[in-house]
Amino acid sequence: MTKEFLKNRFFDINKLPTTEGIFFLGISMSRIGNEQSPEKCFEYLKHLASKIQYTDGIGMEMWYGDYLYFHSEDPAHTLRDRFKEQMISHKNAFIHLLRKDRQWTHKAFSFKTFGQILLENSDVFPLAYKTVRDLYTNDQTFRKHVEQDCLAAGHGTGEMAINFILEEISMFYLSQKGAFRLKNTFVTDTEKNWTLQAYPGKPLKSEAYLFQKNPLDLHNPKNPYEDCYYDLDKKILYDYRRMDIEE
Repeated sequence: MTKEFLKNRFFDINKLPTTEGIFFLGISMSRIGNEQSPEKCFEYLKHLASKIQYTDGIGMEMWYGDYLYFHSEDPAHTLRDRFKEQMISHKNAFIHLLRKDRQWTHKAFSFKTFGQILLENSDVFPLAYKTVRDLYTNDQTFRKHVEQDCLAAGHGTGEMAINFILEEISMFYLSQKGAFRLKNTFVTDTEKNWTLQAYPGKPLKSEAYLFQKNPLDLHNPKNPYEDCYYDLDKKILYDYRRMDIEE
């Protein structure tokens, strides 16, 4: 009998799996000083930790989205200097908060840029991204959701804004589905059983649609969160299989 999923009814995580896994947080450079400040990220961490009953190990990855913002009219050297300072300050402040509380395992936390993630997965990303680009070209519904997300973010619907969204959601799709190597120093790729994306705010409609379409036919059965997204703000676990995007 096929299992029926209730549409658009989502709640907080009850307990995290006992097996080893990794949270990854995409850090938006536009929110690094407010909703994703070091202090806010530490608050999010403490909430996620409250969901641990027992675990063999959990790692956390922070991905700084500096690379994505080069899809911008601003001069590259201006962005580079600004983001370099912001990323270094953010990481150092977060590590300082960790060191003030001895309960945290410092090597469980990794800090990377989107560009690093792409380079580490250069054998996977180009073909996958082409598939997502083709979906955008050929699927009117996907194109509509991408453009709506661009407008909602205040970026307009130009080519650079479209590429920004498509690259971002492609990376999260590949990570959740187990196609990306994450290279966490505490929970290795051979050890991890689950990964979960966490970010403050509702998921993008285009991302939900990409997971539902699954154009690369990727499956990661050992990951109970392979089609999920965690809203750090509202403390809600979304399951894309149960999302009615049009509602």
